[in-house]
Amino acid sequence: MMKRSMFVLTIVLLAALLLPASVAVAEPTTLELDVIDYPSLVFDGDRVPITVRISNVGDYQAKGVVLQSSSEEERTVGDIPPEGQQEVTIHLKNYEMGINEVDLVANYQEGKSATWSVRFEVRPPDQSITLRLLDAPEAIYEGTPYVAQLQIQNLRLDTVAGARIRSGNQILYQVGALEANQAQEIALRIDDYEVGTNHLELVADHELGTAPPVDIDFQVIPANTAVRAYLGSVSSSTYLPETLELSIVIAAAEDAEIAEVELKALNDKVQPGGYYLGGQVAAEEEMEVFQVESLLTGSSSEEEEEDVDRAVRGRELQFEVRDPSLGTQSLDFRLTYRLGSKLVEQEFNVGTIVLEAPSVELILAERVEAVAGDDIVVTLHVANDLPVDVQAVRVIPLDDIEMAPNEFFIGGMSPDDFLPASFRLSTADMQDGDQLSFKIVYRVGREMLETSPLVVTVHLEEPEESNPVLYIVPPVVVVLLLLLIWLLRRRRRWTQ
Repeated sequence: MMKRSMFVLTIVLLAALLLPASVAVAEPTTLELDVIDYPSLVFDGDRVPITVRISNVGDYQAKGVVLQSSSEEERTVGDIPPEGQQEVTIHLKNYEMGINEVDLVANYQEGKSATWSVRFEVRPPDQSITLRLLDAPEAIYEGTPYVAQLQIQNLRLDTVAGARIRSGNQILYQVGALEANQAQEIALRIDDYEVGTNHLELVADHELGTAPPVDIDFQVIPANTAVRAYLGSVSSSTYLPETLELSIVIAAAEDAEIAEVELKALNDKVQPGGYYLGGQVAAEEEMEVFQVESLLTGSSSEEEEEDVDRAVRGRELQFEVRDPSLGTQSLDFRLTYRLGSKLVEQEFNVGTIVLEAPSVELILAERVEAVAGDDIVVTLHVANDLPVDVQAVRVIPLDDIEMAPNEFFIGGMSPDDFLPASFRLSTADMQDGDQLSFKIVYRVGREMLETSPLVVTVHLEEPEESNPVLYIVPPVVVVLLLLLIWLLRRRRRWTQ
């Protein structure tokens, strides 16, 4: 009986000793680790924040939870109840320059979670700010601001102060403070530049770093080429007392913001005295197209002036000069306009020729003489002394005398041409010393002109008196010869 009691007691003691161990094994606590957020880029000296979520997916409380890293940082979490979770941020400061890989694990009394690895890059502090060029014009006109669209960004995880943009030692823009990872767009305005090619090396910096430089190249076009004056047309040769007419075409570059355009005539006789156009001269589609002869102003080189496009969009301005002065002269004009802060003023001139009319001459070729009652030929010479072609040249008799032709048509004549014109008429009703008048009618351009009359004196000689004997002797001789022949034939017949 005693042996049986001892056996039961032994069984009870062993059960009491083994019961806690069996409960611990049968009911384990399980933790899961999830990384929620961490930076992929940091700079030397920063603390690297990594936020994780620790979840207890078991049925018993996890005691003494500690978040640990392979870089020897840790964060005490405490107890996590069943089905509970907790977000925890651990800051890493033990890292190396370049790419780092760190393992994270949650330890507790009964075990640990699965390991989670994170990778991040560590750069030097002077690379903690960036400057990007978003947009910038390749060319601007002198007098207008150059505006570049930039973006500056603080890549650090902390706010920095004193951010700015500079070129060399010149500060171009004060940005101020930038929060962690903040990017700010900036319209950088440049007013200090030179005509021609400009180069800017822009640098952004703040108290903890400097961005790599950004290079910008742009062209500044001279303001005096933004608006151009072209010669539309001008009377090539004007004759007194004609009105001299000319037109000037004003055109501006489409991308130039032109204002206050005005063209003034500097000669008193030119009418009107000028035109105010404002800004309505840009070469846009709705502007009329004009054919032009030459470029008067706005050229930046001799080659450009030679290669002027003959079809121009712009405004055509008409001028005229009544009673112009004789000879070669220049009509002066002044073109002014505003381009941004630049006021442009240019003077130019248009050359004109005013000739005294008429300049086609009618010349008598030779003395006109004949025997009274005979026909005569009047020979004239027509000389074109003008420097231009003349058209529809005619020599017209002015007297009421019948002659052939009734007018002599020549047609076109080039400069220095010298052509004859002849007329035939009878002198039956004329006296010695009578006069004939002729003139030239011709056309230059659209103008019909005529010369003053040329007066020609006719010299007539009386016919010689005739001798009656001259009219009687020939027929008598003929009669005598016929009679002699008849007698000789008759005598021969008698002899036979």
